[in-house]
Amino acid sequence: MIGQTWRLLLGAYLLGSIPSAYIAARLSTGEDIRHLGDGNVGAKNTFESVSKMAGVAVAAADVGKGLLTVAVARYLSATEELILLAGACVVLGHDFSIFLGFEGGQGMATTIGVFGILFPQETLIALTALALLLVLTRNWDLSCGIGFTLLVVVLWVTGHSIKRVLFSILLLPCIGVKKLLQIWQAGRLVI
Repeated sequence: MIGQTWRLLLGAYLLGSIPSAYIAARLSTGEDIRHLGDGNVGAKNTFESVSKMAGVAVAAADVGKGLLTVAVARYLSATEELILLAGACVVLGHDFSIFLGFEGGQGMATTIGVFGILFPQETLIALTALALLLVLTRNWDLSCGIGFTLLVVVLWVTGHSIKRVLFSILLLPCIGVKKLLQIWQAGRLVI
């Protein structure tokens, strides 16, 4: 059982580590996505810096990594704690890819995949709010912040276990922390 647990967690991390944005940019332009746009290894930067089609493909692949991880963990009859841990591992793999020297994206699409299978209705509510706010404000970061905060509130209000609420609270800051790290590394954040 312990061996299966470690295989699941390592597999989740390695799946998350597959740098779909890097691969898409290399195939489309021959360029390293880390040197294009804002340097983020994710769907949004691919969409803006490579092509809309490549960005959509990257978003689908990254969401798919989160969905697949949780689906496999459930198929293996993992405990809820192990399913949540596998979900965290796939996001960490995306954020700190072993294939890119522990660089990566911010984990948003992969997090959406994890949340989408764990709490589909609540995730849909959060994404709808995010989309509406994005139309109104044209501010991606603000819209994401409010949309995902709403997800936590909806999970709490609809009676999800404290474990699931805490999981979402702990996983979401990874997106913000990764963004701050990328800004700081680029020399745009002065502390």
